Amino acid sequence: SYSFCTLLEPCYHSMYSTSAETAVQQIQANEPSRKEMSLSSRGIDDLQCTSIAEALQANDTLTVLDLQSNRITAAGGEALSQALRCNTSLVELNLENNQLQDAGAERLNEVLNENHSIKALHLEMNQVSPKLLEQINNKCLLNTQPLPLKQAMPQLVANDPSITSLDLSAYTNANLSCYMLVDVLKHNTVLKHLNLANIGIQDKGAEILAGLLRKSSALESLDISNNGIGLHGVRDLGDALKSCTSLVCLLLRRNKIGDDATRIFVETLKVNDRITELDLSDNAVSQGALELLAKALELNSQPLELKKGLQRTQCNDPSLTTIDFSCITNMTMSAALLSSALRVNTTVRVLNLSNNHIKNEGAFDLANVLKVNRTITELQIPNNNITADGGKAIAVAVVDNQKLIDLNMANNEIGDGGALQFIEALNTNNSLTAINLELNDVTSPLMKAVDDALFINLQPHALKVVLPKLEANDSRFDVLDFSKYDGERYHNDNSMTVLCKSLMVNNKVQVMNLADNNIGDIGMICLADVLKSNRSIHTLVLSDNSINDRGVKALAESLKTNRTLTKLDVKGNNISESGGAALFDVLKVNHALLSVQTKLNKIPQSLQNEIQIACAINTQPVSLKQMTPRLHTNDPTLMDLDVSHFDGQKYYDDTAVIILCHEMKGNETITSINLSNNTFETDGAKALAEFLVQNSTLTELAVANNTIGDLGCQYLAAALRQNTTLARLNLDNNNIGDRGIEALIEALQVNDTLVSLNVDRNDIAKTLFHQLDDAIALNSQPLPLKRMLPKIYANVDTMTCIDISGGNDGKLYGDVSCRILAIALRDNNTVRECNVTDNEVTSIGVGYLADMLEENQTLEVLHLDNNKFDDKGVKALVSSLAINNTVWRISVEGNNLSEAVLEELQYAIMMNNQSILLKRDMAQLTGNDPSCTMLDYSTWDGKRKFDDNALRILCTTLLTHTYVTSIDLSDNEITDQGATYLADVLRISPYITNLRLTNNNIGAEGGSALKAALRSNHTLAVLELKGNKVPDEIMEDIETAITINAHPISENKERTCGRPRPETCDDPSEFKTTQYYHELDKGILEDALQDKHLRAVL
Repeated sequence: SYSFCTLLEPCYHSMYSTSAETAVQQIQANEPSRKEMSLSSRGIDDLQCTSIAEALQANDTLTVLDLQSNRITAAGGEALSQALRCNTSLVELNLENNQLQDAGAERLNEVLNENHSIKALHLEMNQVSPKLLEQINNKCLLNTQPLPLKQAMPQLVANDPSITSLDLSAYTNANLSCYMLVDVLKHNTVLKHLNLANIGIQDKGAEILAGLLRKSSALESLDISNNGIGLHGVRDLGDALKSCTSLVCLLLRRNKIGDDATRIFVETLKVNDRITELDLSDNAVSQGALELLAKALELNSQPLELKKGLQRTQCNDPSLTTIDFSCITNMTMSAALLSSALRVNTTVRVLNLSNNHIKNEGAFDLANVLKVNRTITELQIPNNNITADGGKAIAVAVVDNQKLIDLNMANNEIGDGGALQFIEALNTNNSLTAINLELNDVTSPLMKAVDDALFINLQPHALKVVLPKLEANDSRFDVLDFSKYDGERYHNDNSMTVLCKSLMVNNKVQVMNLADNNIGDIGMICLADVLKSNRSIHTLVLSDNSINDRGVKALAESLKTNRTLTKLDVKGNNISESGGAALFDVLKVNHALLSVQTKLNKIPQSLQNEIQIACAINTQPVSLKQMTPRLHTNDPTLMDLDVSHFDGQKYYDDTAVIILCHEMKGNETITSINLSNNTFETDGAKALAEFLVQNSTLTELAVANNTIGDLGCQYLAAALRQNTTLARLNLDNNNIGDRGIEALIEALQVNDTLVSLNVDRNDIAKTLFHQLDDAIALNSQPLPLKRMLPKIYANVDTMTCIDISGGNDGKLYGDVSCRILAIALRDNNTVRECNVTDNEVTSIGVGYLADMLEENQTLEVLHLDNNKFDDKGVKALVSSLAINNTVWRISVEGNNLSEAVLEELQYAIMMNNQSILLKRDMAQLTGNDPSCTMLDYSTWDGKRKFDDNALRILCTTLLTHTYVTSIDLSDNEITDQGATYLADVLRISPYITNLRLTNNNIGAEGGSALKAALRSNHTLAVLELKGNKVPDEIMEDIETAITINAHPISENKERTCGRPRPETCDDPSEFKTTQYYHELDKGILEDALQDKHLRAVL
């Protein structure tokens, strides 16, 4: 409820304390000076009240009547209500503290519908309900308002659709109750126009009206001009308008508004999208502020969604990233407004003005936006009637714009002129990757040129910048680093296509880093084509891309011919085992790649290790790389690995040796390794030691002239404890001290295979050196020899045969073995046979055995087949056989011997198979010793009697000896064959005069041969054949011939009656020349070898 005391301030000129009757009289007197009357607390009842009421009906001067604290009931109230129907002067009526109750109050309430003068009716303390009191108070308050408002109030309350406009501007200073008005209108939904001009509502009324604007949904225009409204009132109105969705027109002419208040409305219009008319004329507003307001109102005149977008654009709404104003009519002016906002906007990414017919004017506006805006990435302006001028303006704008990515200008009219401008712009612009110029009357060549330029713009910016330099072979661009993300694009297959096209003609780039991109197989295939012919790139980084097996296989194929690339990094891709295998395979033929990084792929770790080893091999000496494939394939021809010679590039250091040992794992052909004269140290020695532990074929290792030191030597010593094949180890000049040698000595107590160890030129104590030498000497022998030596020295009776052939126990014996064996056999008298076949005995070892044969008189058979000695060794044997008389068989097949020396040995053996007496005389016979004139072989030497073979040997020497005259071969085992040999000698030898053959096994054939020989022999005077089986008739002829030969030659001539004696035998073909006997000598040798002990060897 509203207190009238706050609205009216009655001035009581005088208060009369009078009775009811007097009061009636005074009222009836209607004196103009009497305006007020007080009848409070007079005990006035209903009757008296009725009299007063009747007097009031004709009174038109009284304005205030006080009847409080009396006894007026409902009846009195009824009388007063009748009076008020006629009275139009009474303004205030006080009935407080009476007995009206609701009935009396209701009558007064009803009369207020007709009475327009009562502005205050006090009914407190009358037992009246609060609701009724409120209604009465409201009606009294309404009586204080302009009459049109009171008259329209019921219709306003009832939402009468006929009441759409209310004009109270004629009631100047009408003391309008804005509260009441707002209270009624806040529920009204039909009133659209309200004019409150000129009524003086001030800022307070503006504040109350602001509440109406917040709630009203129908009011469209409000005129509150000339109301003294200032900054505070504008602030309230502006705040209310932010949420008001109905008001279109607001008139505030002739108020107290300045620039500050105007700016409030400008800010309000950023939110309010309904107000299109805001009149601030005749206020203290500057022209600049009015222009700002005009622009804001202009924006509100645009389509709603455009205004919302503009407002959000102006305030940089972070959620506004896309503006879509496609298909909006009358966008020419809107485009200008929008462009102004976009110049400073930093949130909008996509702008769509399709199908708006903005024409060139709109294009110019957008061009101005693109010159300064750095956030818009997509601009859609197809079907906008833009011609060449507009297109050129936009093309010029994008020259310096490096943010716009997508530009759609399809279905305009820019023509070739506009297209040419875009091509020129793309030479500088790096961001545009899509331009749609379809349906623009652009010729095909220009469209293709635009597409080509765009394709380059699709690539990373750094690539576009460097392309001209690459094609010009600019020497300053020898390093390309595209590993850093440029904030827009990663390198992919497309960018690789562009890059590779330039690299095809470039020969300056040496290092290319493409890590952390999105390059796939297509890009790798393009790059592979470049590497097939490129001869400048030596480092290529492709880590963390999207390369699969297909791409890496293409790359590997190109590297088969590329010899420039040395470093390749493909970490962090999608390469699996097959791709890794391709890289590994290329490393088998490519010697230039020194580093291939393959981590963080799907390649098995074992294969990655192989790749790293292969790369490491490429960093090592060339020989290591060349032999690697042969090591992998177990090339049977690769048995001796000699890398002791410097290849002109690199020595074998620790790394090289480690790699070599790794590559030799599993190899079954290498038997000898020479790593002398290199630079490896302890680590290399350690790798060799690990290799020796698992290797089962290596027999020789030379690491002379390195620096393995004591620790390296200890590694090797530990390996010797487990290795069972290494026979020779050369550690010459390796900076080894006593600790290393002590480790070797301990290892040799277990090792049975090492037979040669060279530790010369090391800093070793003499005592340790001798201990090592003794250990090697003992260790050099296979275990079987070690075990049999005690028996040989002890002359054990059962030790008659020594078999140390290579195939017998799987071990090979050498010269040292022969030396040790020879020493043991010198004084032995039980061993008859020694088998040293299939070993590694050289001429030195044979020399040891030959020396032994000069002292040993028990050994009879010596097998030396398939060893490694030459003529020198055989000659030593031949020399020893001149002294030794027991050996009758020596086999030397399978050695590197000449025919001549073999004949000498065969001859010596043959002589040892004959009578000792014959062997004794052979030197004199072959030397044609003049003192050798008589030969007596009739006495048995205890070894072997003379047989046909011995006789053949003797006959061979007699062919050239000219001093032997007497030969005694009695008591031997000569047969017809032997007699034939003697007959052949007798035919041509004129020196033998005495020949004794008694007690042999000569028969008719032998006798006939001797008989025939005597036909040409004229010097043999004595021929004894007793004790043989020669027939008598042959004996008689022989005796006759001998008798003739016994006489002087002259005497014989006489007996033949002067006829000359035939010079040859009867059959000329039986005459034997010297050549015949040379050939015969060979036959003798062959027959001599036809022995049951040598038959198997032959």
